[in-house]
Amino acid sequence: MSETQKFRGLDTVLQLDAPALDLLELALGGLTDHQDLADPLIATGFPAHTPMTTQQLLLGDPDGTALASVELRAPNGQGNAILHVADLVPLARFEHGPGRASRVTSQLGSKPVVLFSSAPMASEISRLRSSGLASGALLLLVASSDRAARRDYPNQLRELHEAVQLSGADGAGHLIIPSEVPEEKVLGRVSSEMRMDFRKRVDERQVSQGLVVLFSGLSGSGKSTLARSVMERIHMELDREAVLLDGDDIRRFVSKGLGFSREDRETNVVRIGWIASRISQVGGIALCAPIAPFAQSRRQVRELAESVGRFILVHVSTPLAVCEARDRKGLYAKARAGLVKDFTGIDSPYEVPDDADLTLNLADLNIEEATSRVLSAIQSC
Repeated sequence: MSETQKFRGLDTVLQLDAPALDLLELALGGLTDHQDLADPLIATGFPAHTPMTTQQLLLGDPDGTALASVELRAPNGQGNAILHVADLVPLARFEHGPGRASRVTSQLGSKPVVLFSSAPMASEISRLRSSGLASGALLLLVASSDRAARRDYPNQLRELHEAVQLSGADGAGHLIIPSEVPEEKVLGRVSSEMRMDFRKRVDERQVSQGLVVLFSGLSGSGKSTLARSVMERIHMELDREAVLLDGDDIRRFVSKGLGFSREDRETNVVRIGWIASRISQVGGIALCAPIAPFAQSRRQVRELAESVGRFILVHVSTPLAVCEARDRKGLYAKARAGLVKDFTGIDSPYEVPDDADLTLNLADLNIEEATSRVLSAIQSC
């Protein structure tokens, strides 16, 4: 009986994010311990304390493909015990992540390796050639899951492979290690012979970390105008990639079909937060400008953003009377006439944030001053 047939009766697949998938692949390849999967499984939604003796679970990628089966046990056969991970069984080929063909996911035995934390520099290649240590060795790029998700990582891999002929090495590969697993633990299992180590200590302050800025406020408060102004200043002054996710645009293209009930509005905001967090994960800046009237969905956006980078909540606190006087779209007039239902500020509440990082009243501040304040917050956070 094949392993796939053996576990066919398990219907539910616990879908893992990229770092957890990286960890699963290391565990399957013997480069880290099965028990290291416990915390990612708990974070994904499986309870740490669960009434079980033995339970099998399918682990999969975001597409729902079952990649492995894992047996979870309660130590000493007792229920309500801390999660114990055992009997990890591969079921399908992994396809996530860049550079799949040259990815190192299992032990290399006595194969010599030369370690890098970024693409080899000319001076490092020269040292390898002159020393003769590259002969027969694998050039191995070691990266965190977050680093591998950045947009420049494929270029790093290309330069790594180009360095093979220049250095006289036997080949090149890369090893992705989630931040919660010590690099040395994995490297100790990869190869018994480390010839040279060119890894550098990365000062996280020098790395362009991703950021999500959520502008929340009433319709007509000026949040979209402010977000556009901030985006222009980022491009001119910070030389960073910034993307504007406007609430109306998301409704047209991503949330088409959603209504304006509380549930639908919160769903729209969380979708914006998810897209924004993906932008942040690769080092970009996502500027989000929905109304986001409810604290619960704003909190979900914060959690999504802070799981991969930084987050700033800007409350655009322009008073209702000023927003209504502007009424560029005529929506307030329609809401007052009963033609538009559940309109924020009229017959649906706006829950004022108590956790805003910045509060700006655009009835008192001009766009230039407000933009400067947001830019200062971005540079200092």
